[in-house]
Amino acid sequence: LLATFALEGAAQTARSAYFLDGAYHNYLLNPAMKGERGFFSLAIGNLSLGTNGNVGLSNFIFPLGDDKLTTFMSGSVDQNEFLGNLPAAARIGFNLDETLLAMGFRMFGGYTTLGLSLHTDMSISLPKGFFEFAKKGLQQSNYSFSGINLNTTNYAALTLGHSHEIFDGFRVGVNAKFLLGLAYADVTVDKLNIELSENRWMAESHAHAKAALFTEARMTVDEEGIVNGMEMGPIAPSAMGMAFDLGVMYDMEAIVPGLTLSASVVDLGKINWKYMMTAQSHDAKVEFDGFEAADPNDINASLDAEMEKLGEDASEMIKFDVGDVEAASTKLNTTMYLGAEYNMPFYRPLSVGVLYGQRFTSLDYNKWHEVRGYLNIAPTKWLEASANIGTTSYGTSFGWMFNFHPAGITFFVGSDYMITKVTPQFIPVNDLNTHITLGVNLALGRRK
Repeated sequence: LLATFALEGAAQTARSAYFLDGAYHNYLLNPAMKGERGFFSLAIGNLSLGTNGNVGLSNFIFPLGDDKLTTFMSGSVDQNEFLGNLPAAARIGFNLDETLLAMGFRMFGGYTTLGLSLHTDMSISLPKGFFEFAKKGLQQSNYSFSGINLNTTNYAALTLGHSHEIFDGFRVGVNAKFLLGLAYADVTVDKLNIELSENRWMAESHAHAKAALFTEARMTVDEEGIVNGMEMGPIAPSAMGMAFDLGVMYDMEAIVPGLTLSASVVDLGKINWKYMMTAQSHDAKVEFDGFEAADPNDINASLDAEMEKLGEDASEMIKFDVGDVEAASTKLNTTMYLGAEYNMPFYRPLSVGVLYGQRFTSLDYNKWHEVRGYLNIAPTKWLEASANIGTTSYGTSFGWMFNFHPAGITFFVGSDYMITKVTPQFIPVNDLNTHITLGVNLALGRRK
């Protein structure tokens, strides 16, 4: 868990740019949107990454004096203070979207887009009981908790899209996505029972796991049949899929001047994995050494060493037996957006907007919804900005976006979740709601 804090970055294309006309990659949020010009981008056209969570670094890392830090396992950290600040389940989400290659151009009487991108979606949930056991140890003889889950999906997407005006002010759009699965894993612990005594610690788990790579792979086992690794076969793509984005926009100028309505559903699809590895928890009870508390008097102990030891201790609780390799499919996390924008009659470059988003997923703890209010301004044809406030499943957030889009090279930078306090390593302190997006594109042709 602590390693995840340092590594991971929630995102897809920035929602802060939804109402900015010069944001070329908004077709990924609503395929009915068209670019003001043609564009071309390579490598850094649209990079978006961040984290979401209901906990932060300050829940697990504590000061130890002399600018040193220690984990919650340290004897210097009061157990009631630590546990009292934890939610019923610690949830963390990570998304990465990177456009490697993209272009947009006018064709077939509308606006056509083509893009190649990489996507990572990761989530983790750990119940409060897990941390209670780690911290309290022998204060109780039995512990039982459930709801441990880790899920990650990684894939590449080749996207072909088209936006077309059906009649005056009404546009429809569709993106067809050809998917290449790169890696998938899902580990779920339905129940974990711990029995403690002064002589030994025993764990009995009901858990199962699935994993797949872009090519054939199989789990390896030790002499006792316990999973201890993975080996890959010949490199040959074996995970393919298809998905669609659907969108509509209606400029109601003739009915309500200045009002535009929009709606979309993105990532309707799935990936088919030819070689899905499976595993289940070992039937017998597992004996392990338990969690070793950090010594607050050991001034030479490093935070890295403490976190590594914590991870090693946790891995000893559950042992997996290898299962069958079978074909399986996994759905993408589908998201719906509903938007409305109103340009002020006294100054049309100034507008207000509202965007509702909801994420649908088979993981209950990873479902997400958001209502975000916007104030947008475009003082010139080549500069626009947005400031917005959102209420989400993870709390309140402040977002912003600046988009410089003259002819030639364009640049945008912004965030859906403004970071307020970070460590020197740029890790959020109070919560994990962070996000950054940026991109550089070539603007081609005349503005229309």
